[in-house]
Amino acid sequence: MKIVNKKTLYFSEGKSDKVYEVDLCESGSDLFVVNFRYGRRGANLREGTKTVFPVSYDEALVVFSSLVSSKESKGYSELLSSTTEEKDNGQLLSVLNNDREKTILKYLKDAIQGVYTRDWKVSRIILKASSLNVVKAIPFINHFVDSKDVFEQYNSIYALAKFNDISNQDKIYEVFESKKFDDKVGRISASYILKLADEHYKDKIIKEAYELLPEELKVQSGNSVSFFNALSVYFLSANAIDSSVLYYIYLYSINDITLREQLYSFLEKAPFKINFFKSIRYIYRATDVLNDVIFFALTSKRIAISKPGYTSDYLYVNDQWTAADVEKQKPNPTIAFSKKTKNYFNKATYKFVYEISKVDRELYVDYSKTLLVSLDDKLDNVKEDIQYHYNYDRETRRYNTVKRIFPKYHDFLALMYIVYGSSTRLQSQNNKWFYIDSETDSLPREEALSNLWDAKEKDVIYILANAKSEIAVQFALRIIKDNAHFLENVDDVLLVQLVSHYHPKVLESVLDIVEQRFRLVKPESALLSALIKSNNERAHTLGFKWLTQYESQYFAELNFNEQLLLLGNDNVIIYLKALFEDLVKYNTPLSVDKLNDLFSSPSIYTFEYLIKVNDLIGNTHFGKLLSKVPKEKIIELANSSEVINKLFAANLAKQNSISTYQLFKDTIDGYINSDNAQLRQVGIELLSHFPDEFLLKNHNKISAFCFSEYDEVREAIQPTVERVITLDEGFKNNLFKSLIRAIETVETYDGLHKNCYDLLTTNYKQYLSSISQENIFGLILSKYDYAQKLGEPLFKEHIDLEKLSLKEIVQFGNSDIFEIRNIVKNYFENHASKVNYELENALLIFNSDWEDIITWATKYFEEHIKPETWTVNMLLYACDHTKKEVQHFGRKMITQHFTEEKGLPLLLKLQEHPTKTMQFFVTNYLDNYAKDNVEVILKLETYFKTTLFNINENRVAKTRVYTFLEQESIKNKSVAVMTTRLIETVLGTNTLIDTSNNIDLLLTIAEAHPDIEIPLLIKQN
Repeated sequence: MKIVNKKTLYFSEGKSDKVYEVDLCESGSDLFVVNFRYGRRGANLREGTKTVFPVSYDEALVVFSSLVSSKESKGYSELLSSTTEEKDNGQLLSVLNNDREKTILKYLKDAIQGVYTRDWKVSRIILKASSLNVVKAIPFINHFVDSKDVFEQYNSIYALAKFNDISNQDKIYEVFESKKFDDKVGRISASYILKLADEHYKDKIIKEAYELLPEELKVQSGNSVSFFNALSVYFLSANAIDSSVLYYIYLYSINDITLREQLYSFLEKAPFKINFFKSIRYIYRATDVLNDVIFFALTSKRIAISKPGYTSDYLYVNDQWTAADVEKQKPNPTIAFSKKTKNYFNKATYKFVYEISKVDRELYVDYSKTLLVSLDDKLDNVKEDIQYHYNYDRETRRYNTVKRIFPKYHDFLALMYIVYGSSTRLQSQNNKWFYIDSETDSLPREEALSNLWDAKEKDVIYILANAKSEIAVQFALRIIKDNAHFLENVDDVLLVQLVSHYHPKVLESVLDIVEQRFRLVKPESALLSALIKSNNERAHTLGFKWLTQYESQYFAELNFNEQLLLLGNDNVIIYLKALFEDLVKYNTPLSVDKLNDLFSSPSIYTFEYLIKVNDLIGNTHFGKLLSKVPKEKIIELANSSEVINKLFAANLAKQNSISTYQLFKDTIDGYINSDNAQLRQVGIELLSHFPDEFLLKNHNKISAFCFSEYDEVREAIQPTVERVITLDEGFKNNLFKSLIRAIETVETYDGLHKNCYDLLTTNYKQYLSSISQENIFGLILSKYDYAQKLGEPLFKEHIDLEKLSLKEIVQFGNSDIFEIRNIVKNYFENHASKVNYELENALLIFNSDWEDIITWATKYFEEHIKPETWTVNMLLYACDHTKKEVQHFGRKMITQHFTEEKGLPLLLKLQEHPTKTMQFFVTNYLDNYAKDNVEVILKLETYFKTTLFNINENRVAKTRVYTFLEQESIKNKSVAVMTTRLIETVLGTNTLIDTSNNIDLLLTIAEAHPDIEIPLLIKQN
């Protein structure tokens, strides 16, 4: 910045020795700022500004002088001052401070006569005449239209356009004809013509712009949608692209509202790359001349929020370093939109906005309004920034933390001026604006020209209704807060727009007015829908209150049902389901064409919501309102690639008069074989509506669906199975066998047994009464719940235990069904004599896996079986059983029934038992049934060997065996020989204790029978 004027003031009194410096600086583009510094002399001075936003020189000079005067009135005096003025600035200031108009006119006249000698360029004087609205300069400026100096020629045409002077349009058209669109003078001439010239000149400009369009765009010019689709393809093509094409489209669309809207949408998203930015720049300059605030606001915003394509003055292109300025001049440059360019346009936009705020406030309001509603928090991708600044306090010797908030769009100077132009808290830092964190609700309004906005009721409401950004919403709400009457005059159409607004505070601002206005009258359905769709609980409740209150009137309206469905509100579906659950309460037909938003892709609705709409149509009487949907529409939806549309087709078909087979005969396989569970299910459901001939022809597939891996398929196929069963006896019999077999075996898929059970109990009730005894036994003995659930009642109803053998009955003791096991117990209790007679079969009850059966059986056999019924083999069966409880029972029975005639056989059989418990048990009977009986003792050799081979186990049994063998070996030589043989076999495997016992026993044998050779070497002392 250049310092135009500077004052240094001092204040010295007592211990105070302060300095105050004030600068008036040019910030560029003929705009100025007033900055100041203050503090103790010799120390670091604190800085500030009196003009947060640059202003005109006149305004800046007033601020500068006022600040100096205020300090002088407080005792400050000027000991030293300096004025730094470059030559050009001095000349400019003399124009501004003296008779500027007279001076400008004199300079222009001198330039025309060729006697102008000042350094202030004539092109700049022309611009100054325009910015100061020196109307008397128009005749002079016209002389420069054909100037050989490009800047003079350009600025003269620009100034005449701003003056709205039409006196030289023929000449300016000639300039355009000679320059065309490739030259900036030609482009400014085109803008002038489009703004001011006669229609025949305008038509020529538009036609010439059209002729410059690529052929692939021209052929689509009759349809705006096709035109812009072709434009997208054009920019994606590999062919050379005319970077001015968007500029030509802008000129071509100047009188075509539809085309302008499409171009606006395209420019909103167009990237600032090489092939785009040139057109953006040209459009920006054209809109400035044309006062086309809509596109000027858009292009200025896009420039302000877009990131520069490059920031360096040098670039590495094609393996070499190149100056950015050189690269930009190439026919096909690789760069566009620098940081410098962005700053230039940002300042130019601000200058335009600042100037019109002073001289054309209607245009200022139009631009501000258009700019604010163009801001889009989602699309623009701008964020609020927060920084923490630390100031050192010399008195407290601590750092104070200051929270600086940089609002969204903080580097967009023109916008900051519009929104914060009268703010006392806004500050700037490196062309970015911020404020110190504070309570915003208590702040005064901060927008520039507040008094102007107080008189712009419609414009403020327009901003509020169309705002897509937080900054625009807050801008409008703060003005409305001081002008509450703005909302009172809002018409019903605009009221709907406000109620429908995405921002919750907009709805909150009008709710009281809505409720009061429609306290006694029915609101329009559009307003009702907006309230219901809202996320505001109060608005939502109010909407449903009015819907209930005026229900019959609303549902009599054409397309009201469609309107409700398109709200995307779950509570609406709940309301409609309750309304149409039992009957068609309101019979106003629906138009499926009005519901196309439900079928579009990508959808604006959640998948879950669309499923609920499907359920409403397919499973309530509401669907009957759609009974006239054309066949073609249902088939179109059925052939859609979208799952939800296929579901819509199926549910619409449920209520349609056309047969399901005709609608889905070509698409049914796609449903059934889909990867989507819901489609598979609805596909199977559709089958139930197909003709008998089709079902019989495909009976094998239908049978297979009963055992599908998909639960929804097995569930959905059941109604179809019910039909085919009645049509085909063979199908019925074969399926029955397959179902029984499946329910008795391992479940291959979760839920398969349940589906089989449902089919059997629903469709085979009578058939089950003739089921075989073998099948019933298989069901109740199955380990699967649904087989048991099916088998139990059949068993109770059809099985007579009196006709069964005990061996057959015993197997039921292993059933998982408690009731069946109780039946077995009761049978035993009531048939004790039969059990005694067939004890061998009865003992098989111990094979049950159920503890309650084992516990009951041991008690039962102990109490009900006669002693003489127990045979050795039966006792041995119990002792040899794998279950310990049964073994214990067996030993108990042996103890109770061990008679002389059973003793020896039992002893001989039990010796072979492998368990240590049983080995120990046998030792109890050695003295009674083996003592002094050499033949028995010799037959027990295997038992003795097994017992003695155990290491560190069964110690008591071993001790008993050692004692018994020692006693009997002394008595009988044959026993002694056997014992020696046993000890020789186990001698190397025993513990020290057993080895000691073995040696003692061998020594006893050697002493009793010296002639027996023992495996010991005895040394004599």
